Amino acid sequence: MKNTLKSIYLNFRKYLFRVFAIFISQKRVFHDRSGPEVKKILFIRIDRLGDLVLSTPAIKALKEKYPRSKLVVLASRANCSLLENNPYVDHTVIYDPSKNLWTKIRNILQLRNYRFDLAIDPYADYELKTALIAFLSGAKKRIGYVSYGREIFFNLRAPEIEKEKHFVDLTIDVLKPIGVISKENNPEIFLVGDEKKWARNWLKERRLGTKPIVGIHPGAYYESQRWPSENFAEIVCQLKKDNSVDLILFGGPGDEMQIDRIASLSGEDIVTYITDDLRQFSVLVSCCRVFICNNSGPLHIAVAVNTPTISFMGPTHKNRWMPIGDIHKVLRIDDLSCIGCNLGYCKIKTHDCMELISPQMVMDAAEELLKTKSA
Repeated sequence: MKNTLKSIYLNFRKYLFRVFAIFISQKRVFHDRSGPEVKKILFIRIDRLGDLVLSTPAIKALKEKYPRSKLVVLASRANCSLLENNPYVDHTVIYDPSKNLWTKIRNILQLRNYRFDLAIDPYADYELKTALIAFLSGAKKRIGYVSYGREIFFNLRAPEIEKEKHFVDLTIDVLKPIGVISKENNPEIFLVGDEKKWARNWLKERRLGTKPIVGIHPGAYYESQRWPSENFAEIVCQLKKDNSVDLILFGGPGDEMQIDRIASLSGEDIVTYITDDLRQFSVLVSCCRVFICNNSGPLHIAVAVNTPTISFMGPTHKNRWMPIGDIHKVLRIDDLSCIGCNLGYCKIKTHDCMELISPQMVMDAAEELLKTKSA
């Protein structure tokens, strides 16, 4: 019933916006590969952690297309630090969703002071917020995906959304109408010497690093994406058994209870690190030989700092969210009829897609990665 009502709303909105578009006076440009006049660019990425990380290849391709332009990224307060030291980003503007509506509108309208030549909204779904931001930015040219009427806010239109494409490729594809085509799809986070020195000192203080470090992050945005705490506790026990590796149990704000439960169930003395500082988190993950996690933002941070990963994929859309690169192991029960439902809850109430991934499967993958990395 809920999906039916959603479909009715979206289709009604699409036709309503088509009528409304008649009253929006803007010059439509369907293919524009001109470049010299593009001096200031706005790239909008205010959604979740992994989305920003996976947008870095598109940001790089865009800057390489317009190397003399000023490229400004609008990012959320929680995620913007991941763009620090990125050589392809000239400036970051913070969007704070916690502010009241008037403050958010005022801050968005202040973007007009930049006098952008081009605004890019790579969001590949039906929500309107980022399309409105692109429109209100005052950019002369605006580009974004066609989706249930949100396209009326753009005058350069991207290709249709291809649902089977990876998130990285979708984000790059939105740039096609301006002639940007890139086959480089590796996400990147740029860590500097002081950050690496801090990580070395942090590890030294805790007597970590003489053995390979295995990082474990049990959190995820949706409950349905989380591997059971009992299983995480089991792999902690297994990894500690022969004392051949060091362990760090990572978490973010809100993960405290789960971290405590895993530590309690394992009965092991394990170093934990719970933080909202994404720079420190990223540099510590870069020190890990293997990183074990759910399919969530921390997974894509690990990929971006070139740390081999073992991740659990249940309801997540496989083609859209696979980690980039051949040094990563993805554990998924592919033969379930409901696999990849993309829901934040289990509609059949078994959660088999995560429950059937066994600790032994993780240990087998970890053993292989540890051997490969040390070879």
